[in-house]
Amino acid sequence: MKTTDLVPSGARCCALPALISVILVFGNLVALGSDATWSLHPVSNDWSNPLNWTPNTVPGVGDTASFADSDTTEIAFSQGVSVDEMLFNAGAAPFTFTVSHSNGIFFDSDFGIFNNSGVTQSFVSVVDENDKAGFVSFSDHSVAGTQTAFTIGARQTGSGISGAAQFLEFGSADHGTFVNQASPIADPMGAQSAFFGNSTAASGVFMNEGAVVDGAGGGATIFYNQTNAGAATLIAQGGSNGGGGGQIKFFDSSKGGTARAEVFGNGFLDVSDHGAITVGSIEGDGLILLAQSKLTAGGNGLSTVFSGIMKEGGASGGSFAKAGAGTLTLSGASLYTGGTTVSAGTLVVANATGSATGTGAVSVTVGTLGGSGVIAGSVTIGTGSGSGAFLAPAHGGNKQLTLTIQGSLTFNSDATYTYTFKAKRNRSKIDKVIANGVTINSGATINLSGQTQGPLTEGLVLTLIKNTAATAIAGTFSNLPDGGIVNVNGNNLQASYSGGDGNDLTLTVVP
Repeated sequence: MKTTDLVPSGARCCALPALISVILVFGNLVALGSDATWSLHPVSNDWSNPLNWTPNTVPGVGDTASFADSDTTEIAFSQGVSVDEMLFNAGAAPFTFTVSHSNGIFFDSDFGIFNNSGVTQSFVSVVDENDKAGFVSFSDHSVAGTQTAFTIGARQTGSGISGAAQFLEFGSADHGTFVNQASPIADPMGAQSAFFGNSTAASGVFMNEGAVVDGAGGGATIFYNQTNAGAATLIAQGGSNGGGGGQIKFFDSSKGGTARAEVFGNGFLDVSDHGAITVGSIEGDGLILLAQSKLTAGGNGLSTVFSGIMKEGGASGGSFAKAGAGTLTLSGASLYTGGTTVSAGTLVVANATGSATGTGAVSVTVGTLGGSGVIAGSVTIGTGSGSGAFLAPAHGGNKQLTLTIQGSLTFNSDATYTYTFKAKRNRSKIDKVIANGVTINSGATINLSGQTQGPLTEGLVLTLIKNTAATAIAGTFSNLPDGGIVNVNGNNLQASYSGGDGNDLTLTVVP
C-alpha cells in the first residue's frame, strides 16, 4: 500500500488527521515474525511480547495470528501491529483488543479477520496520554470479519486526534459492527469510519453516536473516491443538549449500494457534495441534506417510514426518487425543490403539515402514489407510453384516505386511479383526491373498489376528485364516461364530472 493511495480526491478536512495518523503509525510497526497462536497461559497481555505466543515469536507482516482458549483475553499493544490475518478458531474465547493512536492494528493483505469462534471479538480504540485515539485499518483486500465489534474513540480535547476505522484500496467491513463515538467536549470532530479507494462497507453496521454536550460533534461514517456502502446499515443517532448528531456522508464518486440509512433527531445523511446517488432505503426522523443532488432510495425492497426532513441547505434543485418494490412513507415536511419521482413500489405521503415532497413536481412513472398527506407541487400519473402507474389514496389498505394536491393533477394514458369506498344506506367512507386543476388524458382508467351493506339511499353522493380550480375537469376516464352508470353490489351509481360545486368528479346513487 502506498501512502498516496490514502488521499481522497477532493479530500475534506475531517479526513486529514486520520490520514496523517496512519502514515505516522506505519513507522512504528512490529518486526516481521512468523505465524503464531496466543498462548493458553501468556505471561502478560502485550501482543508484542514473544513469550505470549506459541511458538515464542510475535506475528507481524505476512503472518497469521491465531486465537483459541486463553486465560488472558484483554490484549494491549506496546507498538503498532501489521498482520495478514487474525484467525479465531472454533471454541475460542471472546477477546478484546485495545489500541491507541501510536499502537494501531493494520491489515494489508487478502485476509484480515476471520472469526470461527461463534462469539463476538471486540476491538476498542482508546485515547492515549497525548489525547490521540487508536486506529484500525483494512487495506488491500482485507476484511473486518463476522461477529466482530469495533468501538472507535473520540479525542477528549480540541488538540487531540479522534480515532478511526479506515478502509483503503479494496478493504471491506464485511459483517463487522462499528460504533463511532461522539465528541465528549465542545469540539466538532467525533470518531469516524472512513472509506477510501474502492473499499466497501459490505454488510457492516455503523452506529454514529450523537453528542450530548453543546457544540460537540457526532460520530461519522464517510465515503470517498469510488467506495461503496454495499448492503451496510448506516445509523446516525440524534444528539442532545445542543450536541451534534451522528453523520453519514458521501463524497466524490462513492456509491450508496443497497445500504439502509437510518437518521434520527439531528443526525443526518449528507449527499450535498455528491451528484446523483442511490441508497437502499431511508428511515427515521432525522435530516437528509441534498443541496442540488438527486437521492434515490428503495432498491433494497424494504418498507420504511421517514418522518424527518429532506432539505437543500445550500445549492437548490435537490430531488428525490422512490425505487424498489417496498413502501416508503414520508410523514415529515420536506423543503427540497427539484421534484419527486416514483419508479417502483409505493410512495405514501402522510405529513400533517407542509409538504411531504417539498415544493417540486411529483411524477409516477411506474408504481403507486397514495396517502393522506399534502403535496405542494403538481402531480402527474403515468408517462403516456408506459404501464403500471397508479394513484391510490388508500394504497391497498382498508382505511379510506384523502390526498391533498395543492398543484394540478394529470392522468396520462397509462394511469389508473384506484378509488375505494365503504357505504351503508346514507353513510359512506370514501377515498378522495383534492387537486387544483385536473386533466384526464385519453386512455386513463379508474378502478372502483366498493364495499356496500345492502341498498344505498338514492341521492347519496360520493366525491372521487375535489377540483379546487375554477376550471372544469379536462377529459374523462376511458371506462367511466360522464353520465355513465356503474353497478356496485346491486347499487347503481352515476358519474358526473361537474358534480359537487360544479367541477368535481362524483358518483351519485340512482335507481
